[in-house]
Amino acid sequence: MIRRRRSLGYFALIVLGIAGLGFGVRQYWFRPRLNVLLVTLDTTRADHIGCYGHEQALTPTLDALAKEGVVFEQAFATVPLTFPSHTSIHTGLYPPENGIHNNGRGKLDAQIPTLAKILSQHGYDTGAFVGSIVLPARTGLNQGFQTYDDDMAGGDHHGHEAHLMRSARLVINSALNWLHGRDSRPFFCWVHLFDPHAPFEGHPEVFQDRFLNSKYDGDIAYADLHIGRLIKFLKDRGEYDRTMVVIVGDHGESFGEHDELEHGFMLYNSTLRVPFIVSVPGQCKTGHRVPTSVSQVDIFPTVLDCLNIRLPTRVSGVSLNQAIKGNSIESRPCYSESEACYASFQWAPLHSLTTDSWKYVSTPREELYDLKQDPRELHNLAETQPEQVQEMRMMLETVREGMVEGPTTDTPIDAKHMQQLRSLGYLTGSTISSKEASGDPLPDVKDMIGYYNSEIEARLRLNSAPIQVVERMQAVVESAPQFLPARLTLATALQKLERIDEAIDVYVAASAMNPAAADPHFELAKFYQIQGENARAIEQYQAVLKIDPHYATAHFNLATVLMRQHDTESARQHFELGLENFPESTVGLFNYGVFLFQQGELAAARKQLSRAASLDASLPQIHYQLGLVLMAMKDFKEAGSQFQETLRLNPRDGHAAEQLKRIQRTP
Repeated sequence: MIRRRRSLGYFALIVLGIAGLGFGVRQYWFRPRLNVLLVTLDTTRADHIGCYGHEQALTPTLDALAKEGVVFEQAFATVPLTFPSHTSIHTGLYPPENGIHNNGRGKLDAQIPTLAKILSQHGYDTGAFVGSIVLPARTGLNQGFQTYDDDMAGGDHHGHEAHLMRSARLVINSALNWLHGRDSRPFFCWVHLFDPHAPFEGHPEVFQDRFLNSKYDGDIAYADLHIGRLIKFLKDRGEYDRTMVVIVGDHGESFGEHDELEHGFMLYNSTLRVPFIVSVPGQCKTGHRVPTSVSQVDIFPTVLDCLNIRLPTRVSGVSLNQAIKGNSIESRPCYSESEACYASFQWAPLHSLTTDSWKYVSTPREELYDLKQDPRELHNLAETQPEQVQEMRMMLETVREGMVEGPTTDTPIDAKHMQQLRSLGYLTGSTISSKEASGDPLPDVKDMIGYYNSEIEARLRLNSAPIQVVERMQAVVESAPQFLPARLTLATALQKLERIDEAIDVYVAASAMNPAAADPHFELAKFYQIQGENARAIEQYQAVLKIDPHYATAHFNLATVLMRQHDTESARQHFELGLENFPESTVGLFNYGVFLFQQGELAAARKQLSRAASLDASLPQIHYQLGLVLMAMKDFKEAGSQFQETLRLNPRDGHAAEQLKRIQRTP
C-alpha cells in the first residue's frame, strides 16, 4: 500500500512533464528532486538477511524495503575491506582506478568525482555519519560532504582503546539530528553502521536470549532496528515518498570457510557477496529480484542515472536503472581483489572475476569454481578444466587492462593510525621483505592461512598457557620463518615465562630478518620500559620512529619514558606528535593531561582529560585525574562530580573518597 502511494504521486508529476513537452521543456525537468539515503552495512553477508533466505534473521526493515523495492541477489564487493570497498561505492571505480586498495593506506585523490561532490554541485545538502574509526575524514571520503560526522566520542571500545566505533543507535541519532535541522533542499545522507563487525555482541539488552548462539545475527538485527527509526522519520516527515533508498553491505564475513576467520585476505563469496537493496519512488518494479551479478561500482552510476544527472567520463560501473524497472540487464564480470595479505605479510595478492556462472581467483595456485553447481566454492576445478581457467584468466586480464590506473596513493598516511587498525584486526605493515627483495615466489595465502590462525589462537592463550604457546610458535617459525607475528608472539610468551634472554634474542632475530619492520623494536622497547631500563627503551622507540615516524603509540610511550628522565620538552613534543597522529587515543590524552598537570598548565590539562573522558567514560582513573585538576583550579563542585563518578565506577577507590571529604571540609 505504501509503495502504491509512492508510485501514484510520481505518476502525476510525469503526466505534467509530458504536457510540458509541447513547450520544448524536457520531461525530466518536471521530475521531483529525489533525496538519496545510502546505508552501508559493515561486515554484512547477504545470506544472513531475511529477504535473502536466512530463516533466523530478524530484519523487518530490510525485508520491507525488499518488498517495496528491488533485491540484487548476486552483488559483490570490490575488496573485502571497509575503506576500499566504500571508496568503490562512492566513486564507481575499482581500486586500481581510485588508488585505494587497503585499510590504513592512502587518501582518495581530490580530483576523483564522488557521489557527494556531484550531488552537492547539484544543490543537495550532503551529510555523512560513520560508525567506525576506519572511515575518518582524513581518508578523503569526506569530499563533497558539508557535514562529515566521524566523532567517536561516546562510542564503544570493544576492549581496546583504539577499537573505536559508534553503535547504530548513536550513528542514527546523529543522522536524525542533521535531518531535523536541514532546509528544504534535497538531501544526500550516507549512514555507515559498523555493528555487525567482530567482536559480536548480539545485544541481549534488546533481544534477550534470541541471539545467544548467533550474536552476529543479533548485531545485524540491531542495525536493522535503527535503520527502521530512520525510515520512520522520513515517513513521518513526508520525505519517504521523495527518497531513493540504497542499502548495501561493504563486505561479508567468513566463519571458518576455507579456513578464513573474519575477512580481508581471501576472495570467496562468504566475504564478497553482500546485500544490495534499492527502492526508488516511481521507478521500481516492486518486489523484483535481479539474479544477474552486479558490483559495488554500479551504485554510483545507478544513483546518478535515477536522478538524471550526467555521469563523469571515468566510471567503471554501469547503471542498474533498467534492472530496477524490472527489465533484464546484460551480465558483466565483477572484479574483486585483496592486497591485504601482501601489505601485511608479503603473501601473494589475489585478484578475482565473478560471472553469473563462474568464479576465478588469480593466485600462485589458481582457483576456479562453478557457482551454479558449487555455490559454497568447495571444489576447485582449476586442474580439471584448464580451458575454462584460460578463458577466465584472459577475461580478468582484459578487465584489468581496461582500467585507467588512478593516482598512486599508497603513501601510508594512515600509518599514523596503524595502532587503531591493528586493534580491529587490520594489519597494514607494508614493508619489503627479504623474500620479495630476493625475487623468490610469494607464498599463496591458502598455504599460509593456517599459520595465521595458529598465531591468533596462541595470542589468546598467552596468559593461560604460555608454555604451549612457545611450543606452537616455535613450530610455526620453523615452518614459516618469514611470518613475523609468530616470532613476536613467541617472544611475548618467553617474557611471560621469564626467559628474558631468549625473548630478546627472538626480537633481535626478527629485526634482522626484516629491518623495515617497526614492531620488533616496539615490543623490545616496551619490555625495556617495563624493566625500567629507560636508555634502552628510548633507543628502541627511536628505532621505531625512524622506520615509522607516525607510530602514535611509540610517541606516547617514548614521551612517558622521557618524563621519567625529566626531559620535559622532548616529552611534550612526542605527546603532541602522537596526538596529531592518533587524536582519539584515550591513553595518549590521559598521559598528556597528567604531564600538563605536573607542569602546572591546568587549563590545558583539563582540556586533554575532558576529551579522554568523552571518548571513554568508563575509566575511573580519568575521572579521578580530572578531579585533581579541577581541585587545583578551585572548581570544587565539578571536581566533586568527577570524584563521585570515580567512586561509582570503582567504589573501593579510597583516594577519591578522601578527595570528596576534602571538598566537604573546604569552606
